[in-house]
Amino acid sequence: MIKIKLAILLIISSLLSVQTSYADWQDTLNNAWQNTKEVGGSAYEKSKEYTHDALDKSKNYYDGLMTEPASASVTPDLIQQQKKEHIQLIWKDILNNLDQALNINTQIDQAPESRFFGADKKSLAEDQVDVFAVIESLLSNPDISKNRDNIEALKEKIDNKKNSISRYLERRVVADNDERADYDHKIEKLRGDIDELSRRIDNQKDILKKRFNASGLLLSDAQVDVLLSRVDADDIIKMSLVYDVLKDITAQLMGLTKETHENIDQARKYYGMHVVLLKLVINMQDNYVKKLDEDYLPKIEMISMETRRINEESTHLLATETQRNRKALLHKNLKAQQLTLKVAKLYAEQLNQQKAKVIKARRLIQNDYKVAKNTYDTVKISADLIQLMKTNRASFNALMNIQIPEIVPFENLAMQRKFEELSLMIK
Repeated sequence: MIKIKLAILLIISSLLSVQTSYADWQDTLNNAWQNTKEVGGSAYEKSKEYTHDALDKSKNYYDGLMTEPASASVTPDLIQQQKKEHIQLIWKDILNNLDQALNINTQIDQAPESRFFGADKKSLAEDQVDVFAVIESLLSNPDISKNRDNIEALKEKIDNKKNSISRYLERRVVADNDERADYDHKIEKLRGDIDELSRRIDNQKDILKKRFNASGLLLSDAQVDVLLSRVDADDIIKMSLVYDVLKDITAQLMGLTKETHENIDQARKYYGMHVVLLKLVINMQDNYVKKLDEDYLPKIEMISMETRRINEESTHLLATETQRNRKALLHKNLKAQQLTLKVAKLYAEQLNQQKAKVIKARRLIQNDYKVAKNTYDTVKISADLIQLMKTNRASFNALMNIQIPEIVPFENLAMQRKFEELSLMIK
């Protein structure tokens, strides 16, 4: 927003000195645009340079993880050690980005609601959201991301092998005896490969469950399956795990605040970073609710409406159909449509339940933020800051408990597959 306003200012400034000839006017305009690109580009590159360095460090750590360790080797001690190493790796980057977000917070307080030239509250808020996105990326658990990527990659391999089996079965129909035997051998091998890939998926899910448990997200095997099939799985996992990491980050900031108690300005700075963390949580919750209201839930309703339309059409066709095979096919279609409607209704109910949980948690953290911000603006004693940080740190535990979804295992495999199918359609 600031760069756009700067661009407009430079263009207008250049046009004020325009010459009478069209050629001169064109040159002036081109020069203004070039200057704008240079200024905007330079500012943009400088502002993003540090972000790229921070994310590259996190990516290198991510890529360095073991691809597929056995579940038995992933112990609670190992998980805690990996979490500790992750925080150590990103700590400096987190502090720098929190400092940047805190500076923007101060500017927001001082800026006007709106103005044509220069920063206003809206443009600064947009800049702060960009910084929040970087912090969220840094806080995201790379081990869990790797597990989820492994599961998706293994599922894709299974789909490819199932497609190969379908092709071989088609070719087998018109093949001679020798070719049929060859196809039978290939199909048997592919089915064995699928069994092995399924075993590896179960191994990854077991590791994932351990990592969830270590972060306070206690789920059974069946609940892990449900969570991974949901369209909002990434959002739920990210919020839950970020809350867990924020407890550690807050503890670190508390330590720094204690160490700098004789320097009230420095102590207030670290406390201010904690205040910004609370605002980051609110931003995550806002984004989740917005995504549900504007994307996921409307798409489920569209799927339901279209399915009901097709269902009415199928019912009408069945009422007038006399041929046995076509009637059997229509009955099958109606059954599939009813399953889609049932799962879509269940899906919408679960998303609305989770939305209510997040809204409840958001009210809690909004109150914490208001008090913390007010304290930051007025307090003069670092001991008061530390006490309030302890209270807010406890709130992260409460947030996790409030926002843990009510995950009910699938009634059967057909419902699970339909749930996963709807998730792909919503995405």
